[in-house]
Formats: sequence, C-alpha cells, structure tokens
Amino acid sequence: MTSHNNGARLRAGLAAVAAATALLATAWGAAPADAAPAPAPAPAPAPHSGADAGGDLYWSNTTASGNSMIGRARLDGTDVNQNFITGGSVPGVVLVFGGYLYWTNIAPFQNGAAGTIGRARLNGTDVNQDFIQTAQPDGPDDVVADSGHIYWANDFNIGRANLDGTDVNQNFIAVPDGPSGVSALAVNARYIYWTDETAGTIGRARLDGTQVNQQFITGAAFPQTGLAIDSRYIYWVNNTAGTIGRARLDGTEVNQQFITVPDADILLGVAVDPGPHD
Repeated sequence: MTSHNNGARLRAGLAAVAAATALLATAWGAAPADAAPAPAPAPAPAPHSGADAGGDLYWSNTTASGNSMIGRARLDGTDVNQNFITGGSVPGVVLVFGGYLYWTNIAPFQNGAAGTIGRARLNGTDVNQDFIQTAQPDGPDDVVADSGHIYWANDFNIGRANLDGTDVNQNFIAVPDGPSGVSALAVNARYIYWTDETAGTIGRARLDGTQVNQQFITGAAFPQTGLAIDSRYIYWVNNTAGTIGRARLDGTEVNQQFITVPDADILLGVAVDPGPHD
C-alpha cells in the first residue's frame, strides 16, 4: 500500500528467490563444498498500514493560520505525520471503514469544499475532498457507514449514498426538527439510529429507510451530541444534563442517568468498545 510496504515485499521476494535457488543448488549438488554461506537478509522495516501494522490513528486539525489537514500515526504514537492529507476545509468527523478514510469538511475556510465528505485510501492516495456533496452547508455533524452505504447527518434529514459515492439521497430519512435536528448517528447490521436534538429523542429505522420511528427513545436532554451502540445497548450523551443515557437496542430499559459526569460543562462524545467484556 505504501512505499514501506513495497520495499518490504520486494526484499521478502528477493529473499524467497535466494532461498529457493540455494535449495535447488543443494539438491543438484551444484554448491561447492567450500562455498561461503550466503549472508542473512536484512530484516525488513515494519510496514505502515492499518492492515499490516496492527492499525493507525487518524485525526483532523485546522491550524490558527487556516491550514487544514488530517494527521496519522502508528497506534504506539510513533511515525507521526501531521500533514498526511491536506487541502480540506476545516475537517471535522473522521471515519475509517472498508479500506478508506472519510471526513467531513465543515466550513469554507480554505478551499471552498465545505459541506462535503472527503475520502482517501488509508495509505493517503486517491484523495477526493468532494467525494460527496451533502445538503448541510456547514458540513455534516456525523458520518457512519455499513457494508453497503455511507450515511451523514444533515440538519433536517439523514443522507445516504453507496460506498463508492453514487446514488446520493440527501433525504433518505427526514427528521422534523431542523436545523437543531440530527447531530449524531450510529448503525449496525439491521438499523440506523439518530439523535433529534430539539425533540430530545433518538430515532430508529431499518437500513432500507423503512419502519421509521422518530421517538424510539424519548426523554433525552438537549443536545444529544454523541451516540454509540454495541451488541446489546445504545448509549447517548445528554449534554446539558451532564449524563450518559443507555437503553437496550430494542428501546427498553431506558436510563437517562446511566452515568453522571460531575461538573460537566461541554459533554460531547461517547464511544463503546465492543469487546468480550461488553
């Protein structure tokens, strides 16, 4: 994927050819008895890719001087590249899915790409700052993806497109309370979930856009800026209440005070590790 990988593969291929040649020479008795042993190949450097190196960390950043970029580093904090992808317009949400990196461009600060979703390969190639033009001029508040589609949060609705950027539908699911409407999304193999900031609700629908329930969970505090799911529960942020809510994925056992965050002033995000301790 990267020049590091290509070099590693080349060295590994040359080593394999050398080993095969030596094996054939020994089998045919072609190697002289006093031949000097071949030097051991130098160890290849560790490749830098999400698939080969065990994962990478990505982040969005805009400097005080107006330069927008996405950074990348190894998960151990080494090999930091602050300018891994450049040219965006205040990139916001960053999503890794299916071999690609997606991000939102949330303001016309640098190159006029605001309101778009950008995409690039995980090695930083094939950068497209205008991969999807959304219906949110200030950029979508959230972006999620499943095995077939990418979804984004416009103020009044949820947009959807194929993973290759085709078949864009800006009004895939309408949400009645814009512009303080959809602010967070979550998706699993069956449903898409969203927050409605004004109504204090969490909605749910099937992935084909049917069975829309705008009040799947009610009673949340404005604004619900974070949403996460695991195999059994859905979690959300009640910003002004300073709590994290939780319910079962079927909408039962709703607990708006599942976790109380003391002295919370700006409570924005929530994430869940769906590990064996889930």
